[in-house]
Amino acid sequence: MRCEYGSEVIVKTLQALGIRYAAMNPGASWRGLHSSLAEATSPELIMTLQENVAVAIAHGYAKATTEPMAAVLHNVVGLQTGSMGIFNAWINQAPIMVLGGSGPADHMHRRPWIDWIHSARPQSLVAREVVKWDDEPVSAEGIPSSLLRAHRIATAAPQGPTYVNFDSLLQEEWVGDRDIAIPDGPLPQSDLTAPQADLERMAEILVNAERPVIVADYVGRSREGFDALRALAERLWAPVVDCGSRHNFPTRHPLDQALRRAEVLQDADVVLALDCRDLQWALSKISQQEHGYHMSIAPEATVVGMSLTDLMHRGFLNREAVYPADLMLTADTRVALPVLAELVEQRSRDRSNERWVAEHTRAHEASARHLQKAGGSGGPISVPQLTRSTWEAVREGPWQLAFAGTAPGQSYYSLRSCWELEQWNCNLGPSGGAGLGYGLGASIGAALAHRDDDTLVVNLQADGDALYTPQALWTAAHHAIPLLTVVLNNRTYGQDRMHQTVVTRQRGSDMSRVPLGIDIDGPPVSFADMARSQGVEAFGAIEDPAQLSPTLSKAVRIVREERRPVLVDVVLKRPEF
Repeated sequence: MRCEYGSEVIVKTLQALGIRYAAMNPGASWRGLHSSLAEATSPELIMTLQENVAVAIAHGYAKATTEPMAAVLHNVVGLQTGSMGIFNAWINQAPIMVLGGSGPADHMHRRPWIDWIHSARPQSLVAREVVKWDDEPVSAEGIPSSLLRAHRIATAAPQGPTYVNFDSLLQEEWVGDRDIAIPDGPLPQSDLTAPQADLERMAEILVNAERPVIVADYVGRSREGFDALRALAERLWAPVVDCGSRHNFPTRHPLDQALRRAEVLQDADVVLALDCRDLQWALSKISQQEHGYHMSIAPEATVVGMSLTDLMHRGFLNREAVYPADLMLTADTRVALPVLAELVEQRSRDRSNERWVAEHTRAHEASARHLQKAGGSGGPISVPQLTRSTWEAVREGPWQLAFAGTAPGQSYYSLRSCWELEQWNCNLGPSGGAGLGYGLGASIGAALAHRDDDTLVVNLQADGDALYTPQALWTAAHHAIPLLTVVLNNRTYGQDRMHQTVVTRQRGSDMSRVPLGIDIDGPPVSFADMARSQGVEAFGAIEDPAQLSPTLSKAVRIVREERRPVLVDVVLKRPEF
């Protein structure tokens, strides 16, 4: 194929790979690529005002669609700014193609000062430990193969970000007299699964168990895994504890026992752990006071499972503790879990009984009483009250929950109690790496994926997280991306308030000093004004519980009918620990 410039080779290859969007913040190091993208019909440029936002948008889009998106970062400084977002994507198994510009590598073409301090050798060292692979092609002919490999590695299980950097002179090089081969499409993938004999052994252990329990964390990253988990649980009649990195199991199913995690695990004789980010964490209760944990399972319980965690470790970071499971398979649950479910189906008897129906009913009734108590008619507004009111406002019509971040533990409990999380991928889960500044960008990415359909994308946005990347709202307005953002504005850093409360109480210190350096007031931030200044319609700050439901209903109507972003700022009761 004939291309005029090296940057056009990049664009043509991205088109062949099916990349629809490229989130970006402009920079001189990739001006050639920028020009070619601006001239092309795809990928569409999604402009952001900060690189972490660009990466988070690609992250959210990838989770909403299971397809990669590009994020373009300006040389070494943009890569450093975006590195927190890349870390989140790496931990969260999100396929992103991060692209960058650099140089010129040729010293004779560098401008004094700026090109020297912004040209690293190799530039990828900034993020090498948090990407699956990186490259810097040195010729226009090498660009397609580099991008092909980056795409295949990003989308291969376990998925994650890749980084390809392009020298500025290579982007602007005239190649019109050369015939450069552009690929027809992505490279084929192969499945990663366990040996049949190991799956049969695991099936035998599960079928012979008296009180099996299933713990799932990242299974819901694929529809195949989500469906197979339900089939397996129903065949074993085994309760499921959804740990929440993805949406793994329907909340209204009687086998959903996420609200009774510790009690269910204590009774298990066999635990099947599926795609757990940290197996020891999944099987224990954390003690903040002791900087430790207490195991929830009995010492004699058998633990089996499958995950890809062993393939994600890097030298600089251990992703989890080593837990001595009895049988742990390195396998992709998208591929291996349907096989395991079928093997159990062939071997098992009907084990259904009324126990878990009753336990599920009791757990949700207790939760309803708790939520009713927490969300009375008087102020201040509580997290459960806001969660329930938002659900009532959005439930009629298609929706997707892109992010839910609140005070420690409250969002997970309230969501599974209030929302009917029944369908695959209806809740995209947290950031993965717990790096702040994720929520707004990721939610915009999810909403971008649904910009042309009637799905209402919802962002239950923690205030502290929003203050890291508030400029993301401009991108939503600029590109007319329909998104409902509800700011859970408790005017504090909840995690740190919890930790300071623990330490202050342990030391017998003055508890009135806990808020120092923690609470976000004096003055409080007006998220509604911040949104309006960037072109996003906003309501609030809402402090009266009587105004909550009417305001949310109005906001939902605007997003659904007018297909544009709206923000509702809701002031919440501060968490107590």
